[in-house]
Amino acid sequence: MDLSKFPRLVAEHKLATILAVGIIARIVLMPISAHPFDMYIWYNISENILKNGPFVLQTFPPLWSHYMMIPVAYTYGWLSGVFSSGAIPMSSLPSTLNFYPASNIQYVPGMLFNFIVKIPFLISDIAIAFLLYKIVGELTGNKRHAEKAAILWFLNPFAIWISAGWGMWDTLPALFSLAAFFFLLKKKIGLSAVCLSLGVALKLYPALFLAPIAIYLLKTSPAEIKLKNSLRFCALFIVTTLLLFLPYIGMVTNFFNGYFMPNPSSSTLADPVVYPLGFGLTYWSLFLLNRLLHLSITAGFVSFASIASILFVVSTVVFTYWKTYKFSIRKPSFDLALFMLLPVIALFLSFRFICEQWFVWAIPFLIILYAGGRIKGAIYWGASAVSLIYALLNLPLPFFFLPLAPLYQNTLLSLLNVYWAFEPFRILSLAVLGCIFSLLMVLIVVNLRKVRISERLESIDN
Repeated sequence: MDLSKFPRLVAEHKLATILAVGIIARIVLMPISAHPFDMYIWYNISENILKNGPFVLQTFPPLWSHYMMIPVAYTYGWLSGVFSSGAIPMSSLPSTLNFYPASNIQYVPGMLFNFIVKIPFLISDIAIAFLLYKIVGELTGNKRHAEKAAILWFLNPFAIWISAGWGMWDTLPALFSLAAFFFLLKKKIGLSAVCLSLGVALKLYPALFLAPIAIYLLKTSPAEIKLKNSLRFCALFIVTTLLLFLPYIGMVTNFFNGYFMPNPSSSTLADPVVYPLGFGLTYWSLFLLNRLLHLSITAGFVSFASIASILFVVSTVVFTYWKTYKFSIRKPSFDLALFMLLPVIALFLSFRFICEQWFVWAIPFLIILYAGGRIKGAIYWGASAVSLIYALLNLPLPFFFLPLAPLYQNTLLSLLNVYWAFEPFRILSLAVLGCIFSLLMVLIVVNLRKVRISERLESIDN
């Protein structure tokens, strides 16, 4: 082969090169790295399916932890017999390597299980890259912009880490949310509604998009059918969602109570080290500093903070919907991406728990707006970098590599000693990073507002 032709071949097949690099990076991480608590949960669900059958599970939302785990469980059950692969008993490892002793993690799933359970995330990551390539290519008419959009997603170290390193399924609802966006642009309202309900059955956040989509249809559909289109979308979404949730409808109340209103009598509330008032990619992470200050926290104050956070979420999201309704549509495709991004940012800026993997929810829409010149690249990569660093510090990196403990136990212990030597700095860094992420979300809103003002002035001049 003439190596002098290699750069030209790469340029001609840039999308294939992007996919190849991204797939290799993910395949390397998939078996050897995993969040110990989350992967233990997936392993337990898999074992439960293999032992008691697929109809005993009661998980919520159901699409990942039940429906999609069924083929994962049976595939693992078959291949683990073929390759004689199993899990590593946590009791066989030094207690220092157990970051969650109160969670009573019994096993560290082996590399085979880690790889199999992440295959849906790999497929989803690829599908999102293709969708972004197609969407941005059609919106801009520029192949280079389409390729850039694919790179921004598929080679984003944070996106790679969440799906392939951590092993969290946020990429799946992100895929269905983006598919809902894509089919809406194609005026396939039924398919869009079904995709959105599939996203909700994976994680509840895509429900935030129902109102913006209904508003978008009211503003962009022909006058004689705009109400019909909006109602049709909402009806199809509700019916499909009810069908997906029907076996688990009784769990809705418990889910919301447990997530939004923690039990004040919980024993963890007595220990500020265990129970911060807020954490994650938010200014609420400042309460993590209580792990250093050891201030007393009463159950009443925790309840007050919970109620205040919920009220703040509701008021912020409702305000966002109202502003969306007042928007004048100028560039429908980019405006729809804006409509779907804003409620997610509203959640990020109001709720007191913003898990770092949730940033995946916003990435596809940020990329579309970035391609349309509405968001600066520095903000996009800054938010991605902050999210990645937070994820690697929140659960110290050595704990992600417990599947390698039988081979590299001393190395992991040495790395942990380094982390614990700087524990106060780690906690302080988490608090600072949470505040920086909130600031970046504010900058996104400010930047979007400036762009809209500029577009309004241009329309007046014209």
